Amino acid sequence: MKQQFETYIRTHQLLTPQSHVLLAISGGADSMVMLHLFEQLNYPIAIAHCNFQLRGNDAVRDEEFVLQYAHDHHIPVHHIRFNTIDYCKEHNISIEMGARQLRYEWFDQLIKQHHYTCLATAHHMDDSLETFFLNAIRKTGISGLHGILPRSGYIIRPLLFCTKKDILLYAREHHLQYQEDYTNKEDDVQRNFIRLNIIPLFEQLRPDFKSNLNATTRILYEQEQIYNRHIADVKQQIMHTEGDNYIINIAQLTTLQPTATYLYECIRHYGFNYSQAQNIASSLQLNEEKCFSSPLYTLIKTRTQLVIKPISHNPEAADACIYLHDINDLASIGIQAELQPYTDNFTFENNGNTAYFDYDKLLFPFSMRAWHSGDYFYPIHGKGKKKISDFFTNIKLNSEQKQQVRLLLHANNDILWVMGYRSDNRYAVTANTHTILVMRIL
Repeated sequence: MKQQFETYIRTHQLLTPQSHVLLAISGGADSMVMLHLFEQLNYPIAIAHCNFQLRGNDAVRDEEFVLQYAHDHHIPVHHIRFNTIDYCKEHNISIEMGARQLRYEWFDQLIKQHHYTCLATAHHMDDSLETFFLNAIRKTGISGLHGILPRSGYIIRPLLFCTKKDILLYAREHHLQYQEDYTNKEDDVQRNFIRLNIIPLFEQLRPDFKSNLNATTRILYEQEQIYNRHIADVKQQIMHTEGDNYIINIAQLTTLQPTATYLYECIRHYGFNYSQAQNIASSLQLNEEKCFSSPLYTLIKTRTQLVIKPISHNPEAADACIYLHDINDLASIGIQAELQPYTDNFTFENNGNTAYFDYDKLLFPFSMRAWHSGDYFYPIHGKGKKKISDFFTNIKLNSEQKQQVRLLLHANNDILWVMGYRSDNRYAVTANTHTILVMRIL
């Protein structure tokens, strides 16, 4: 495995002779095998360990294990404890998302402060295949089907060539100690469900399933590069800039099939999703002007052009109010909406990009606009009325982030949702709710 490790690093050009590598070490089998392999190479290394304080004594045990290993092997080590639960409550995000934000912000600080060349994580082939399945059910398109890449910016993943089974075999053969994380055996989250239930079924069908799917993801990645070059050529032909604005020629766009897909590739970097691209494409033959919005841009369809304007540089667009006359109109601002019956076992997702409302309390038309000084709402899980400006201060938004925020308003101009952050308690789901309006930012 050591030779495969070195070959993988060399083939994907993950390191140079001058590389100084920071290793993300949890204490589990994956990261301890990666650490052991790096110790056999000639690169200077250091360890970074996070304690998210989510697993009580088990997390302390992991922390002490990693620190002791670093001491015994004379490896520089950085370690930190995060108050993860409070951070997630403050930012109204899931534990998984909060933990990710916390650790990568810290890793980024370490990289810059200590001038490490890169951060190595212990993602392996199984992780990549799980990512393939997760992305396949999220409508990500070809860009989500290549699994985890060997390098993303300063992050390298030198174990993607091997499976979890390979890692455990290596640990056993080299008598490596590591810590068990019991949460990896639970199937109450999507990734673990795929790991424990879906992939084993495919392996029953084909014992070589993992290696075959891994090869398929590599082919998809290579095909994606060809696809991206074609899209770049198309964008050069049908798009141009006028000052801060981006212009798409409708006549040229409509010669391309499938039009919605080509359009999506032209506008997705400005925050528009595929559902919006479909809606815009269906409006191209209409004579009237239509307006669509993403968090950062406004897209205006004229008779001959699609004009994409950055909101931060366009006060008129920033102050514009977009009216939404029914549930179907929500797709024009990048929101997926669906009605679901309320039941006692209804599952709520804990993230700012999803909001839940008692449908019987709502009245259209809704509207969307930027926030204004003096705006207030009653944040769910909060303590009554709160100014939007004070809410932004509490969640530590900077001035640029504040400019990007959009408010979804009820027909009576009550703020329903600070989009991406917090919904309003006055329209929240209760035990008396019959129908739930679920809205997700795509």
